[in-house]
Order: sequence, then C-alpha cells, then structure tokens
Amino acid sequence: MERRCVIFRWEMNDVVKNVLLLFGILLVGMAMKQSIMGVNSSMGFVSGTEIELFGPLRAKGVASSIQILLSLDDVWTLMGFLVLLLGALTFRYDRDSGVARSIYSLPYSNGELFGVKLLSLLIYGFTMILLPFAYVSVTTYAGILKYLPRITSNFLSDALVLVVFLVLYMVAVATFVSLASPNAFLAFMIGFAVIYAPRVTGLSNVPPVLFINAIPRSGSTDFTPFTINYIGWGLLVPLALFALAWVLIRRRDVV
Repeated sequence: MERRCVIFRWEMNDVVKNVLLLFGILLVGMAMKQSIMGVNSSMGFVSGTEIELFGPLRAKGVASSIQILLSLDDVWTLMGFLVLLLGALTFRYDRDSGVARSIYSLPYSNGELFGVKLLSLLIYGFTMILLPFAYVSVTTYAGILKYLPRITSNFLSDALVLVVFLVLYMVAVATFVSLASPNAFLAFMIGFAVIYAPRVTGLSNVPPVLFINAIPRSGSTDFTPFTINYIGWGLLVPLALFALAWVLIRRRDVV
C-alpha cells in the first residue's frame, strides 16, 4: 500500500495536470455561475430570501436552476476536452517523452501503475464537475442553505448517478484511446471523435448526449437511471474499456 501511495502522490503532484484541473474548475464554475444567475434573474429570485416567502413555485424554480447546472452543454464540452487531454497526459505522454522507460523500470507492476493512474484520472474528472457544482449551488443560495437538501432531494440522487455514468464513460474512452494510440496527439483526436460524433450526427441514444439529455428528467416519477440503457453505457461499457486498457498496459512495451 505504501508503494502505491508513493506513485499516487507522484501522479497527483504533476504540475501540468494540476494546472489543467484548476483551469477546468474555474471555467466550469464560471459557466455554471452565469447560467444560474440568468435563471434566477428570469424568475425574479433574490439570494437570501427565505423559502417561505417565495413559496413552492419559487422552490421549484430553485430546484430547476440547480438541476440545470449539471446538464449544461458548455460544461460537458469543456469537461470532455479536458478529460481527454488529461487522459493523454496520464497514459500516453510519458511514453512519448521517454519518461516511461524510467517509470516502468521501477519495482512496480504495470497493473499497479495502471490502477494508480486511473484513480488519479477519476479524481480529476469528478473534482472538475462536482467541486464547481457544490460551490456555485451553496454560494448562490447561501441564504436558504438549510432548505437545499429538501429542495433537491427529489432529483439530486438520480442526477448524480447520471453524472457518475457520464464521467466514467469519458474517463474510460480517454484511458483506452490513450493506451491504444501511437501518440498523445492521435489519442486526443480519436477520443474527441468518439465523444463528439454522437452530438454532430444527432445520435441521442449514445453518450454523452444520452446522459446530458437525461439529467433534466431526473426526479420525474417515470424516470430512473437504473435501466439497461444507462447502466450499459455508463457502467458496463466503461468497465469493458478499462479491462481492455489493463490488458494493453500489461502486454505492450513502454515505447
């Protein structure tokens, strides 16, 4: 365990990846803040007003505005771009630059290195979306903070499940194409094509569009994220890609 912690600290202390993470958090937060302020202005909400004063309709408006934060196209476009870039840096750039020759000569198995790299990429991905979401929601509605759990209880769990599925899918694509591609640039371009082809071609039943369109439906009585379609794309497909990536990192040379 101590050996894995050393590799983990090494991965998490990468300056370039941390700068990209900070860049992503700031831009995602700005996109969310701009969106939520626009919604609040249109419904005449003033931050700090007690929930009893604006009644059920205003509470529903607050819930809708918070729900919108997780389904913004700008947010997920930026997320996809940065996750693919982080994936290429994590799994491919060390091979392109020759650093992998030193890393893989250390007394660690390829499986250990893969697990730690994947864990770091998952942490980056979830931090980039959940930290801005929590910050913007809490700071915008600080005056009614104690009511937020009640306001969001009917949809937040379903929405977060969809977010988990979406981040897992993006990370899985970034991981697999990074290990399967001959260089970092091609890995990024192939991953970009895989993730954005459904949007360009209008395929709404394929991620990421599948999950983005489903987030506004979370909380509805006729909706659940635990269907074969969502679980298949959000859990089974990522697990299959992770398994293939694990095979690649164990069997391929570092060059």
